[in-house]
Amino acid sequence: MTTTTAVPAGYTIDEVESTGISDELVRQFVELTWALEREQTPEDPDRPFEAIAARIRVTSPMFTRKQWGAFQGGRLVGFGVMVRNHTGTNENLRDVSVNAHPDHRRRGLGRALFARAVEAIGEGEEILLNGWTSSRVPAGIAFAERTGAKAALRMRMSQLELTALDRDLMREWAAIDPRGYRLEWIDAETPDRLMANVITAWDTMNTMPREGLQMEDWKTTPEIVREQERMRRERGQEHLLLLAIDESTGATASFTDLSWDPRAPHVIGQGGTATVPEHRGKGLGKWVKARMALRVLDETPGARWIRTGNAGSNAAMLAINTKMGFTLAWDNAVWQMPLADAQRYVRR
Repeated sequence: MTTTTAVPAGYTIDEVESTGISDELVRQFVELTWALEREQTPEDPDRPFEAIAARIRVTSPMFTRKQWGAFQGGRLVGFGVMVRNHTGTNENLRDVSVNAHPDHRRRGLGRALFARAVEAIGEGEEILLNGWTSSRVPAGIAFAERTGAKAALRMRMSQLELTALDRDLMREWAAIDPRGYRLEWIDAETPDRLMANVITAWDTMNTMPREGLQMEDWKTTPEIVREQERMRRERGQEHLLLLAIDESTGATASFTDLSWDPRAPHVIGQGGTATVPEHRGKGLGKWVKARMALRVLDETPGARWIRTGNAGSNAAMLAINTKMGFTLAWDNAVWQMPLADAQRYVRR
């Protein structure tokens, strides 16, 4: 497909190679990211330069990432990204994001960047585009609606103020200590003896409500686990995983994990928490969440918040988080649209 979408007067759009990106262009990407994050999370301090730059520079053979910069007078004022995964699962999905500096919106940059991504995808009846928006950035929601995309999954983004965490409640939950289960901590790379347990943990996230989201179950492999670890290491990120293991079988029964960047210690991201269906109803979710929270309090004194996202229909996990003190911060939505619909939009 060749698009005829015009670039707004006074701007240029150029493809930006992820490998070998210049220091000057990295600097401009970081500065633009700061402007976007101030809009998205105004309560946060700016993340340090290198914390953002490392995410820009680190690439992976498990993904094809194509990106385009929108420039005005040689200055980066917007960018678009298209990512295709090569992990063997959901390879028909294309993650597409479009971002413009708040001062350069409503001029057609988003449409022009979106058209570049659609053109790069090529053809394929089964291809679906994925994207996400935040309720804190209404411009993003308006753009998604204009393209014709549909909000397939509503996510509640919650945050826990660690100074307000009820330590007595966490100690109570931590003492649940269900009979027949033990805990295993993974602070860095996964030991070979626990690889199967980690794979089960990640794959249990497939039981999360998807609402209208069209995708197949993700299938984790040892290669994927090792590649995720390499990327975190090269980005300078920390990761902490807690497994609850059924002692009778050695299999994973529940897990929770956190990740953060020591250069931006104020916020910790809750990656996932899930209990294998046949082990539910025993308090395992509360147990692992409480043990993790108490360790965070002891070992990350610079942390202010833990942030997490849950499907709006995930009542069980939302109930645990609410009891812990998590409160609504904002809402996200995951949008989807068939490639054919995206092509019709950019041709209009």
